[in-house]
Amino acid sequence: MSVALVLAALLAGSAAAAPPDPLSPLLSRARAAVREQPGMWTGASVARGEHTVVVGAPRRLVAEIARLAGRADRTVTRVWGAHGGAVVLVPRTEEQAALLAAPAVVGGLAAVATGDRVIVQPAAFARLSAVGRQVVVTHELTHVAASGPRAVPMWLLEGFADYVGYLDSGLPVHTVAAELAADLRAGGGAGAEADREAGTAADTAADTVAGAPLARLPEPADFAARPAQAYEEAWLACRYIAARFGERRLVALYRAALSEDADTALRNVLGLTTAELTRLWRSSVRAELARS
Repeated sequence: MSVALVLAALLAGSAAAAPPDPLSPLLSRARAAVREQPGMWTGASVARGEHTVVVGAPRRLVAEIARLAGRADRTVTRVWGAHGGAVVLVPRTEEQAALLAAPAVVGGLAAVATGDRVIVQPAAFARLSAVGRQVVVTHELTHVAASGPRAVPMWLLEGFADYVGYLDSGLPVHTVAAELAADLRAGGGAGAEADREAGTAADTAADTVAGAPLARLPEPADFAARPAQAYEEAWLACRYIAARFGERRLVALYRAALSEDADTALRNVLGLTTAELTRLWRSSVRAELARS
């Protein structure tokens, strides 16, 4: 399909005499994306979902991602509520994905959300299992749905997206958190003594042992240095909040963190300080991974 035909497909149904198209805002964004890099989209196809527009190639992959996005959208809407949908771009190469995602870094990621778009990195995406593909698409659509004017802490940003992503996966904890569990078996992790003396200065000291398992709620440096374990820690933090306080409170915490600092949001929504949440999360993770 030529670029002109791709644009025509994105314009289909938008004629003045046609009934209003609920996807019009997304179609406009997709057209803008195609026009930004027209050389990428020769031979591309377009698939429309209820709240997504997928553009890219090959056609079979575009159709698969549209199907995954439809299921993901239902999960995201169930947890987060109504949202504005997303444009999913499926370029042919990692280099094209990097160009589309900039200034975000694609690296070895299978997909990345930037603004109201999800960029799929085809080679990395192809290496995933069927379940992994669904988790990734749901994770990235969660990022788009839950984006806002204020940056939330990295542990909450990625942990919440993974919480929603893994909800319907059927994967057990020991599978999702395999790297963290292995680290804990090898070294015990930070804060073990502090958990036995809850509230003492030892807990504060444990939080500063950067790089150790469960040293702290993961920060950007942790995601750079030990990404697998940091994502797992963040997921388990959000999973713990949902289990103890309820999923609605987890969503409320995220929404609050979009408009106020994280410490204030934690106090107002959960009645906890960051140090208290860290201690509770650390103890919960250690106990759960020991069982699994």
